[in-house]
Amino acid sequence: MQVIADRAGVSRVTVSHILGGKFAARYKEATRERVQQLAQELNYRPNRAAQTIKNGRSNLIAIVHFGAGIEAAYKTNHALAHAITEKGFDYFALDMNWYGNNVDRALSEIIRIRVEGVIISHIQPVFTEKHIRELQDSGIPVVGVNGQPSVNFSLICDDAAGATRQLTEHLIKGGKRTILYLSPMISREPGNLNSRPEGRIQGFSQAIKRQGEYFTVSEDEFLKRCRELLHNPKKGVKGIHVVQDTELYSKVDKPVYRFCSRLFAEKRRLPDAIMCRNDFYAIELFATAMEYGIRIPEDLAVTGYDNDQLGSFAAFGVTTAEQNTQEMCTTAVDVLLKQIACPGSAYRTVTIPSKLIIRTSCGGKRTPSTGAVP
Repeated sequence: MQVIADRAGVSRVTVSHILGGKFAARYKEATRERVQQLAQELNYRPNRAAQTIKNGRSNLIAIVHFGAGIEAAYKTNHALAHAITEKGFDYFALDMNWYGNNVDRALSEIIRIRVEGVIISHIQPVFTEKHIRELQDSGIPVVGVNGQPSVNFSLICDDAAGATRQLTEHLIKGGKRTILYLSPMISREPGNLNSRPEGRIQGFSQAIKRQGEYFTVSEDEFLKRCRELLHNPKKGVKGIHVVQDTELYSKVDKPVYRFCSRLFAEKRRLPDAIMCRNDFYAIELFATAMEYGIRIPEDLAVTGYDNDQLGSFAAFGVTTAEQNTQEMCTTAVDVLLKQIACPGSAYRTVTIPSKLIIRTSCGGKRTPSTGAVP
């Protein structure tokens, strides 16, 4: 600041006032422009640590996110960053590894730099209630975007149960009688934020139980009992939740492709439909089907979730559910700022409806890549 003051021919206090913004209006426009131009030329950056000590606040919000390579997570992180800056705050984003030790190191850094709040995007099992309490005990409020509801922090999420229930009901209405839902096992460890039944599994089971039989089996068990399990149901429909290797999902290591390769390779009986937990994995199913000559939707109907761009192309036409990402993220930032302003505010869960998009993968009409069937 002293260098800028010397070159601009003003005092250091003047530079501080202009660059700090609070008292900038006291000075002539020409003086402000001269100081700001010199600051830009000299690549001046304020010392955030010093500002935090002086003002008692950092004006900084941390976005802790998981799975940034998945399109839905990327959309959420982008919308969160925009919503935070719109409210006059700065942010920094931590792209977390899925493994626990990285969470502990990240928390230490978040607390050290004295962020004012944390938003966790697409929380994963490695982030436990212990981690939430550690942040809150340090005076840092926490809000989640998507994940499992908890009494220990506010969560803003899509209505995954409702949307999956509607997807399942659409398949049943279209005459599908044997339906698989593929997903990893959700952790049941004490203190784990994902210890409750996942919303998408809840929605699937609710729709099936209303009209037929519901089963939960491991991948290996299903393949051993495939003929028996896929035998025409005695009443209505038969829904089977196939629990897969969690590690394959954690590493994004082709869990759906691996399963479907085993299912298709031995010419086993096929279900009428397979529901995938997102569009990314639905595309894996498409790839496997092409490899083994399985026709979609003639031989097998497919659904995803999240409405990824790739799934919208007519070549795939993935039937899916689209989250209202913008509303979720705007609401999350508003809730966090309220907790920053009013420590001790009650935690709450806000559920935002998702929109069904019906395409050719389960019998909808073929449309342009951006289109959908109501």
